[in-house]
Amino acid sequence: MHMFFVRHAESIANARGQWQGQLDYELSPKGIEQSRSLAKMFESSGLQPSRIYSSPLSRAYKTAEICFPEKKIVAIDDLQEGGAGVFSGKTMTEIEEEYPDIAAEFQATRNFNIVPGAESRYDIRMRASTVVDFLIKGHNDNDHVVVFTHSGLLMYIISVLVGMNRVWVLRIPNTSVFEFILDPDKWASGDSKQGSVSRFQIVKFADISHLVN
Repeated sequence: MHMFFVRHAESIANARGQWQGQLDYELSPKGIEQSRSLAKMFESSGLQPSRIYSSPLSRAYKTAEICFPEKKIVAIDDLQEGGAGVFSGKTMTEIEEEYPDIAAEFQATRNFNIVPGAESRYDIRMRASTVVDFLIKGHNDNDHVVVFTHSGLLMYIISVLVGMNRVWVLRIPNTSVFEFILDPDKWASGDSKQGSVSRFQIVKFADISHLVN
């Protein structure tokens, strides 16, 4: 089974330096061009997805539509970005002015659990686990699945896929592509014997080579 995870292209809020969370923003002109470059990469690779899933938020769904205009795209709520609470829609400068104490602690710890109204990191981890469980159990070894989502959730999805309790902060640029190969049956059985290692591969990790001129 091949699974591709894609961060959405640049949004208007990305261009402005605003935290988005689950607020809905359209793609920027640059984001549209990024999506077209990504579409060319998928086309040149000959990829024919058996299933395409996306966050319902416009920046992700539109990226998916540009990449696969003739394909059915299924929106899944669990693929949304983590809720950013009072940070939503604000730049870091605005946050520092309005919530100086919270901003200072957040800058030091990157702990979203201190942000009023933000989705807990535990809940995001549970969403990521639900997404991975659905993708693997709901598809077979011959499937090629493409998922369009967000950088915050992607960090948790990757943590689940590689079997880590720890979540690493990753640099995930817009339209980054992650490609995994895995055996759904061996995943379900928990088979981790040495002979099955070749059935679990990371082919691409935050790849943006399609954006290089």
